[in-house]
Amino acid sequence: MEDTFSIITVITVVLVPITWLIVTLNKKINKALEKASEILNFQIDIPGNIFRKKKIFGEIDGYRCQIEVFTRSHGRSSTTYVSFYAFFQQSLDMGIKINWKGEIDGDDEHLTELFIERNDSKVEEAQKTLRRLRVSDTVVNSRKILFIKYYKTEEIVNTMHEVLNLAKSLR
Repeated sequence: MEDTFSIITVITVVLVPITWLIVTLNKKINKALEKASEILNFQIDIPGNIFRKKKIFGEIDGYRCQIEVFTRSHGRSSTTYVSFYAFFQQSLDMGIKINWKGEIDGDDEHLTELFIERNDSKVEEAQKTLRRLRVSDTVVNSRKILFIKYYKTEEIVNTMHEVLNLAKSLR
């Protein structure tokens, strides 16, 4: 009987606060995304299930943009990310890929060198603030771990504009 009471007490002391924290933080990010969608004039797709991907999307200056909040499981733990996308109006058609480590890969050596010559300083500067920055022929993407600062609407909007400005500047 005492063992059962001890187990119930431990479950109550541990699981209830964790569940409360998850639900509270989910409400905060939903509210921040809703406000950001209003400011950016984006559509919003927030499912009722707190573990499903949340998405706001729209167009700014002719560039299709998207912000996603999602959780990835890593065995016994998981991490929640916020990812910002700015899609080019037209593909760069250079076969260029810049991975999150900053390594540039291209299909054509001449085009790769041309892209590096034009854009290397812009990408390096952007990597100082945009974490896990990836660039391809069709999209600029920055993915960050969802920290407390991204529960603020201003941070979401500012980061989206940083990604968009980088996409606009690449040639």
